[in-house]
Amino acid sequence: MGELAVCFHHAVQNDHDKVDTAISRLRDLTRDNDTYHVDIAQFTADVPIDQVSGAQWLDGEQHTRNRWRGQVL
Repeated sequence: MGELAVCFHHAVQNDHDKVDTAISRLRDLTRDNDTYHVDIAQFTADVPIDQVSGAQWLDGEQHTRNRWRGQVL
């Protein structure tokens, strides 16, 4: 999904305003399907999950968050 890549780019740039805007667009695009993409975007930006997606992460949320955030650093 292209919007997830945009979120990742803004997370790497540490641009919180742009990542917030991109996450909002991603949420609109995944409203009915693939809502876990918003979780991943929030993990990469190191922001708290603001809406529960229902995703069940195999290694738990914190471990998954750390791995995704590690891709940014």
